[in-house]
Amino acid sequence: MDFEKKGYEKEYNGKNIIITGGLGFIGSNLAHKLVELNPNKIVIIDALIKNHGGSIKNIRGIEDKLEVPYANNGLNINDRRVINYLEGIDYVFNLAGSVRHIDSKNDPLTDLELNLTSHVAFLDFCKDYVKKGNKIKILFSATRDIYGKTSEKDLPIKEDFLTRDAADPQGIHNHSAEFHHLWYGRTFNFPVVSLRLTNTYGPRQKINDPSQGFLGYFIYQALKNKEIQLWGGGESLRDFNYVDDVIDAMLMSMVSQKTDNKIYNLGSFMRKNGKYQDIGNNLCSIKDATEKIIKIAGAGTYKKILYPEEKKSIEPGHVYLDATKIHNDIEWEPKTSFDEGIRKNIEFYKKNREYLE
Repeated sequence: MDFEKKGYEKEYNGKNIIITGGLGFIGSNLAHKLVELNPNKIVIIDALIKNHGGSIKNIRGIEDKLEVPYANNGLNINDRRVINYLEGIDYVFNLAGSVRHIDSKNDPLTDLELNLTSHVAFLDFCKDYVKKGNKIKILFSATRDIYGKTSEKDLPIKEDFLTRDAADPQGIHNHSAEFHHLWYGRTFNFPVVSLRLTNTYGPRQKINDPSQGFLGYFIYQALKNKEIQLWGGGESLRDFNYVDDVIDAMLMSMVSQKTDNKIYNLGSFMRKNGKYQDIGNNLCSIKDATEKIIKIAGAGTYKKILYPEEKKSIEPGHVYLDATKIHNDIEWEPKTSFDEGIRKNIEFYKKNREYLE
């Protein structure tokens, strides 16, 4: 089905929606898009854990169109009070979790709670909701970190790739959380779709914190006219997705029955017309990405350095994903090139300087 021509966005008219992690980077961008689609209700659930990217400022301008329970202190998805907000819900975008890789290595038990056990508790709430005769669909935001450390012969990585060497506990916990989503959905009869995100960037990201994503932090350093350090020279290849394209994938996946109980990679590398193509022009080395950031920002420098041992231990090497499956099923593909996305991103942060403080 060509969702562009069929007008998939109309499926959100009058719907009741929950976004977990909705005050974070991707969740808040999703909320900004959803309010344009005339839903009946959008509920934002966010634990507001310090230094994890969630902030009320991310929903500035749409506050009156959202329901944000416990906005001052946050509400964790494993809190039984969440049950009160499931009533009448049609769609759940479950985006809660931590992306702090080094923290997961240094404190795996905390990461276990954030990226796995809290999700199991939340899924149990959803199970009870469905057992009462209600219908719901859940989208889970997984990550390419599920694949762990790979080799060049594995590229581009397909969804059926079997992880051989985990890079850090975060990837392990995220993978297990994905399995739990699919098991709960299959066992208790509600559809689930999991999207494995690659390096997502865009507005409303906490870019002054390197743990929230290296690309955003490099943009922050460039805008501050600082020196960017390229570990190992920045030769590793990555695929990038501008957040608007990720939001499109989420919205399309949620309303399509073709995606029920399936896993999809996001990325710009896919097979079309019998050959692999970088559809979105979003595959490049970390060094090339850095040079483009500095050029577009008109500020900053970079320096190649040896890998710090702490970082080297979780470095997966070249990683980019095969997104052919989601293109074939619902015709999604990225529309924003890396150069265009970086320009848009830098313009946003120049206009919203509070994200640089």
